[in-house]
Amino acid sequence: MINPELKVKNLYKTYSVNSKKIEVTKNISFTAEQGSLIWIYGNSGAGKSTFLNLITGIDYPDAGGIEWGDKNINKMSNGERAKFRLENCGLIFQFFELIKSQTIFDNASIPLKIQKKSKKEIREALTPLFEYFDLKDLIYKKPNELSGGEKQRVSIVRALSCNPKYILADEITSSLDSDRSNQVYKYLRKYLKEKNGVGIFVSHDPIIKKYADKIYKMVSGSLNEAAGE
Repeated sequence: MINPELKVKNLYKTYSVNSKKIEVTKNISFTAEQGSLIWIYGNSGAGKSTFLNLITGIDYPDAGGIEWGDKNINKMSNGERAKFRLENCGLIFQFFELIKSQTIFDNASIPLKIQKKSKKEIREALTPLFEYFDLKDLIYKKPNELSGGEKQRVSIVRALSCNPKYILADEITSSLDSDRSNQVYKYLRKYLKEKNGVGIFVSHDPIIKKYADKIYKMVSGSLNEAAGE
């Protein structure tokens, strides 16, 4: 039996709203194999984004376990969690979170600068990504000079810049047309296979279905394997 790369066991999380306890994730147990791209879909408010935050250690569960390879997120301090994300996770969100005062090149290079990479290493890491995602002519522009789709692709490049093993993505093609969406998912699927990594993608975009190895539907905090829609 293949040992899963990601193991989630009985993940439980609640929030208090007006003194009322709301169950956000309900004892979710879940595994993902090396090289797999996982699609999670569901209605807004179902708990998808919270699930991503929990499995990356951004948020803390009330109960349950999370293991990436041989690393147990639950046993890490805040600093260790941040270090784990920087070294292992490419996080891509629908809200681009680009720094307005910096160029596209500088925005994309932030994770590499945090890791104290040289200028040569940064350029070598980013150049092929800018070329693949058709951004090489925009790298000295500021975010306010770009379209929504271009900003989205910059955030994808930034997430990939450190060559992460794991990719966690939330609605990353919401600003892209179908051709661009296919371009993104094709690249990321190939990337994950070559890295023996894991990708967890929350999306309402049906295009991802043909690239997903497994599909799950989130309903009111419960995660169930599904055939998709």
